[in-house]
Order: sequence, then C-alpha cells, then structure tokens
Amino acid sequence: CQGTTDRKVREWVTLDLILNYTFNLPPPAAQNEVAGYAKDGGKNVKMKDGKEKNVMPVSTAEYNPCGWRAWLNNTTITLGLDNVFDEQPPFVAAAFENGFDESTANPKGRLWYLAIKKRF
Repeated sequence: CQGTTDRKVREWVTLDLILNYTFNLPPPAAQNEVAGYAKDGGKNVKMKDGKEKNVMPVSTAEYNPCGWRAWLNNTTITLGLDNVFDEQPPFVAAAFENGFDESTANPKGRLWYLAIKKRF
C-alpha cells in the first residue's frame, strides 16, 4: 500500500545507576620482637635511681583486629537508582491489562536502593 506507514512503538530507554564499594583491608602485620622494647609496645627506660621503667612512646600506631576494621573488612555497600529520569513505560495496545509490555518495562517509576553484603 502506498502512503501507509507501519505503526511502531518508539524506543524506550531508561538510565540505571549502580555504585558499590568493597572494603578489602590488609591483614594485621606480624609482631616482631625488638630488643629494648616491651611486648606491649612500651620502651624500658632507665630512671635516675637506676631502675628501669616501662614507658609508652608518644606516638604508637596500633591495629586492633577486634575493632571496627574487622567488622568492615569484606563488606560490600551498594547504592543503586533505577529509572533515574522517572520515565513512564511506552504504551502497547496489545497488552492485556495494563497498556505496557511487562517483560520489558516496569510501571514503578524511579526506585532507589541500598544493599549491604558481609562475607565471613
């Protein structure tokens, strides 16, 4: 037929965003004993009376394996946003109940989510 055009459903594109981060913290360093230092990280210092006293240094770097780092290690945090621009699904006349193709479109509109996954 001349002059007739086929009716087609226009393209339909949505933008989905996903952002995730996994905490992979290094294991604690092995403790090496050093002459002149106590096992608790202090240093034996000779006092004026000739006795030795265990004194903690002014600055001490410490890694506590039972603290928040241990709980955060191997944890993945995911933030997502589906249908960023809140587009309506395209109309499909052949759809039985709702006017859109349920296999390719979703009527929910914009949807955001947060997921936390912990591996032990």
